[in-house]
Amino acid sequence: MMEFEKGVGMIEVLVALLLLAIGVMGFTALQLKAVDATNEAMSKIEAMNVARDVAERIRVNKNGLATYISELNKTTQATLSTAGLKKCLGSNVCSVTDMAKYDAAQIVSQAQDTAMQIALPNCQVTGSVNRMCIYVAWGGTKPINHATDPDACTFGGAYLPEAKCIVMELY
Repeated sequence: MMEFEKGVGMIEVLVALLLLAIGVMGFTALQLKAVDATNEAMSKIEAMNVARDVAERIRVNKNGLATYISELNKTTQATLSTAGLKKCLGSNVCSVTDMAKYDAAQIVSQAQDTAMQIALPNCQVTGSVNRMCIYVAWGGTKPINHATDPDACTFGGAYLPEAKCIVMELY
């Protein structure tokens, strides 16, 4: 056997190991993408739950809409807390404003527990219809409609490419 032939077997083993390593790296990349997609789906589900909660609370307390809008559109929601607010549960009788403030504080707390932000702006719809939208954003996205802010959720009612948010129209 020639000296050259002795090294061919070793090269074949090294090439096979290289191909195996490339395959394992590809599989690992696919797994990471699957985990990212799962996390994004979970965030969307949590955001939909928050938005649905807001919509249901507003439907129950329609006359408190102005309070919901002012409380949920505050520039800093970190100050919203149920502490000191009248608890509108059980036999406690509350005004529509008391109930809306209590609900807004609970909603903001729920959103913050899942690292989300919430806002209640006007929807970007054409015509004379004036509707409210519920924006829930996460991952550095702001719950706003803005032309030049790269962290905005939407512009002109259309989602921005890198936005991590949901928009629900409130009827």
